[in-house]
Amino acid sequence: MYALCEGLSHSRHSCPDIKMNYEERFYRNRMKAEDLEYFQILEFETDLFLGVDGNAMNSMLPQMVCNNVRQLRQSIVRYNENHPDFISGLTPLALDKHAIPIVRDMLEAGKKTGVGPMAAVAGAVSKYVGQILAPFSKEIIVENGGDLLIKTQKIRRVALYTGNPEFTDIGLMIKPRENPFGVCTSSGTMGHSLSFGKADTVTVISEDIPLADAAATALGNRIKRPEDIARGLDWIKTIPGILGALIIIEDQLGAWGEIELG
Repeated sequence: MYALCEGLSHSRHSCPDIKMNYEERFYRNRMKAEDLEYFQILEFETDLFLGVDGNAMNSMLPQMVCNNVRQLRQSIVRYNENHPDFISGLTPLALDKHAIPIVRDMLEAGKKTGVGPMAAVAGAVSKYVGQILAPFSKEIIVENGGDLLIKTQKIRRVALYTGNPEFTDIGLMIKPRENPFGVCTSSGTMGHSLSFGKADTVTVISEDIPLADAAATALGNRIKRPEDIARGLDWIKTIPGILGALIIIEDQLGAWGEIELG
């Protein structure tokens, strides 16, 4: 279920005042290139791997992101105290115009795709972390549990780890784009995220990063056998804001939209 944007050099920074809960993510070992530096943020279940321009790195940047992630997580928990289905619910909840922006984003993404708001949490956190990084770096990669926010002025390759021997070296070619966008992946065969489908990999692209995250989950739920690929792609086409989708299951692959394999 993992998507990784190849192209990050190694420069680790720690946040000693943050409580951390670490799970080794083996695929990050392949994220190497000379044009970016990365740092890692661990805040309870949130584990971010961030790449930025080398000249953007300074001692304050990781702490700024740490503080932002903590605030985002606290906001979600506080909202759930008065709306107890927000974190646990698997179906869409009513929109709430009075909610804070990250909660509104998650509610809207769930509503558009027919899933619970937490299906969009990784994409939503990445969106706001990307906004923090934007004034400092032209090139931004935010990896959050295999989901990516990418802002790039050059062509990059996103490698997809499918766990499927039929598709062992497959990736997406990402072209420069003015706005950041999400490359979000779901799997019914790997990882700890909940999926009701059986797809090895479902990847969705959108400039609405929370929507890409929720849509990947929703599309993955629909794919239980190869025959579901066509119906799944027909469904994803109906969601405004989705730029492309890729489905891999068994020995079959289906794609639609701005998907360029490389």
